[in-house]
Amino acid sequence: MKLKACIVFLFISTFVFSQERITQDMMRRYAEKAQKYLDKEKALSAYYSIDTSGIKIFSSLESKLKNKPEFFIGWAQLGDYKNKLRYEPEAAFKMYKLGKYQLPEEDHLPMPKLKLSQQNEIVDYITVPQRKDLRGLKIAIDPGHIASDFETGDLEKKHLKFKQDVVRGIPDSIEIAEGMLTYATAVLLKQKLEAEGAQVMLTRPSGTSAFGKTYKEWKKDDLKKAVDSLFKMGELKPSQKNYFLSAKADDRDIFRVIFRDLDLAKRAELVNAYQPDLTIIIHFNVDETNTNWEHPTKRDFNMTFVGGAFMKNDLSSPEKRFEFLRLMITDDLERSIALSSCMIGSFEKILEVPTAGDLDAKYLSEGCLGTGKKGVYCRNLQLTRYVHTPLVYGETLYQDNIKESQLLNKESDKTKNIRVQQVAEAYFLGVLNYFTIQQ
Repeated sequence: MKLKACIVFLFISTFVFSQERITQDMMRRYAEKAQKYLDKEKALSAYYSIDTSGIKIFSSLESKLKNKPEFFIGWAQLGDYKNKLRYEPEAAFKMYKLGKYQLPEEDHLPMPKLKLSQQNEIVDYITVPQRKDLRGLKIAIDPGHIASDFETGDLEKKHLKFKQDVVRGIPDSIEIAEGMLTYATAVLLKQKLEAEGAQVMLTRPSGTSAFGKTYKEWKKDDLKKAVDSLFKMGELKPSQKNYFLSAKADDRDIFRVIFRDLDLAKRAELVNAYQPDLTIIIHFNVDETNTNWEHPTKRDFNMTFVGGAFMKNDLSSPEKRFEFLRLMITDDLERSIALSSCMIGSFEKILEVPTAGDLDAKYLSEGCLGTGKKGVYCRNLQLTRYVHTPLVYGETLYQDNIKESQLLNKESDKTKNIRVQQVAEAYFLGVLNYFTIQQ
C-alpha cells in the first residue's frame, strides 16, 4: 500500500509540475510577444495582464487597478477560443463583449488537462507546411487604392506626374496612378496562383472600391447613410455632419474622412468572410522625403508590413483591444512575418531593389517595430489590424524613383507593363517560397 501511495504521489507531483511548466511557458511566450511585436512605445501595460490564471484585457488603467477586466480567458480555454477567432470571428467578438470565455451549452463539461506533449500546439510554434502545389488553398488579394484613371488618383493623392525634363533625365512626361498598378499586379498574380490550383479572391473590381462602386457612385448612393451612421456612433460632430452633407463639402475631405476608412473596413470584412489561408495586400511605395512628388528621386526600396506596433492611443475601443488580443494569442502574426520574409527575398531577387532598413524612412523608425526579419515591420495599419489571416502588406519599389517611374509609365494597359509583371512574379515566388515549393 505504501508503495502504491508513493507511486500515485509521484505521478500527481509530476503531472502538476508539467502543468505548471506549460503555464509558465505560455505566460513567458505571450508576454514576450506583446513586448516585442505589439507594444510600440512600451505604454500598453495598463491594458492587459498575463498570469497563472490566464490573460486579462482591461479598458483602462483604472479598471486594471480595480482588477475589473473587460475580458478574461483562462489557459484551459485558450485553444478553443483561438479556433473561434479563426473560424467564427463574430462569435469570438460577441464572447469578448460578454467579458469572458464561455462554452456553448452542450460543451459545459470540465476542460481536459493539457499534456506536456501538447505544449508546441498551445504556444504556436510555427511550421509552414510543405506543399507540391497550391491546390486546396484559398488566397485573398487586396489591390491597394481604387483609381483606374488619373482623376481618381488625384482624389486619393496617389497620382504621380512629372513633366518632361531632359536635364533631370526625364525624356518624356510621366503620369502614374497607384491604383492602376496595384490592380494590374493583382490580376497577374491571381492568374499565376490559379494556374497552380489556388482559389483566389480580389477585394475589388477594376476602378471601383470594395463596395463594387466608384467613388462617385458611392457618394451618390451611400454618403448620407454613412455620415448619419458615423454621427450616431459619435465619430462626427454636428458641424462635421452638416459640412459633409452640404454642397460645400470638398471631395478630398469626404474621401479622406468618410470614404477611405469605410472602404478599408469593407475590404477586411470581405477577406474575413472568405476565410483564406493567407492574404496579400499590394501597394507601390514612394519616397516620403520627395515633397508632393514634384521631381524624381534616386531612392528605391522594398518593405513589408504585418500587424502590431500599437501605440498608447491605439487601444481606445473594445474592437481595437479585441484585435490586440487576437494578435497576441493566435499565430497570425508569426505566420505573417514568415510570409513577409519570403516576399522580401523574392522582391530582392526579381526586382533587384534593396530592402529598407530602420533608418531609410521616418515612419519605419517612428511608427513601426522591427520583427528581426529583414524588411519586415510591425505596423498598426487598418488592414494589418482587422484582417484575420496570415498576411503580407507589400510596399514594392518607389514609383517616383527616376528609373522606376519611366518603367512604370510604359503601356496604358498595366498588365502588359514589364515592371508590373515582374512585381507580380515576385509576389508569386514569395507565395511559393512560403510553402517551400522547389522551383
